[in-house]
Amino acid sequence: MNISVLHLYKDYRKDAGFPLLLERLGSYVRNLVAETAAETSSNEDFQLVHAHSWYQDGPDALRLRQEHGIPYVLTLTPEDLDRLSAFSLKSKRYDVLENAEKVVFPNQHFQYALADKLSDKLADAVFSRSSVIYDGISPFWFQNLRRSKPVSLIHIRLLTALNMGRDSTSEIVEKAAKLLRKQNLSVDVTTFDPNALGEAECMEMYRCHDMLVQPTPVNGATTLYAEALSQGLPVLYARQGCFDGIFPDGTAGFSVMPHNAHDLAEKILLISERYATVEQHIADLHPLHPFNWDEIYRQYLRVYDVRKS
Repeated sequence: MNISVLHLYKDYRKDAGFPLLLERLGSYVRNLVAETAAETSSNEDFQLVHAHSWYQDGPDALRLRQEHGIPYVLTLTPEDLDRLSAFSLKSKRYDVLENAEKVVFPNQHFQYALADKLSDKLADAVFSRSSVIYDGISPFWFQNLRRSKPVSLIHIRLLTALNMGRDSTSEIVEKAAKLLRKQNLSVDVTTFDPNALGEAECMEMYRCHDMLVQPTPVNGATTLYAEALSQGLPVLYARQGCFDGIFPDGTAGFSVMPHNAHDLAEKILLISERYATVEQHIADLHPLHPFNWDEIYRQYLRVYDVRKS
């Protein structure tokens, strides 16, 4: 493929994965990066625009299409999903969606949530040219894969993340732990802030616990689960959340009913009883292709080939 792509991305400096994507695309794509369309020169030659956010970058991409006939690819973000309820069906934001050549979703849950907001005609048109591409994780995690841990679950060590959504997360995990202790099980809960730790510190945190537990829906937490899986950790994730549906239930862990401590306790117990089996399932998932930038850039190359749309 020989194509020049203008990446419209107001928040590109905050995205640690963006340089990894550009580096891998560079052998096939001439990449130009701008925060707004106003930063581009009329002399610059690009055949495709990639708007990396529906809400922030999409309107500029639509304007370039209307004024210059340049097609665009639209990526929807977790932040776009948070704003979805504020969009009326007559919002011009839907013009951005309707006129995109290709649409990239960050997870299947977003597709379902958006389908509820669209007319059947528009939903069919959007989904017929859409793809789901997950955020990748740092190469650090692939360089330090851990396939299994010699851990006995006589003592269950749960890990849950701060700053990954609602404050009720740790409260629900503690309630589930209390229910398990009433069954004479030994359970500890550790809460950590992955944003405050380096990768090596996070890796040690994963390796000294038995499962990652995030029972409330959290947009953008897909990479957190992927990092835990790279260290052999089963994960418990919210049903219909961003991670649900990536792997069959029971493979990487289990989905749980959001905000339900009883369901969470049952799934923690289920994993502890089948720990060796679940860990083998996780080992079989390695090297976690959906989160590997070496695989992700190939998906984007297919998306950029708009002649196939």
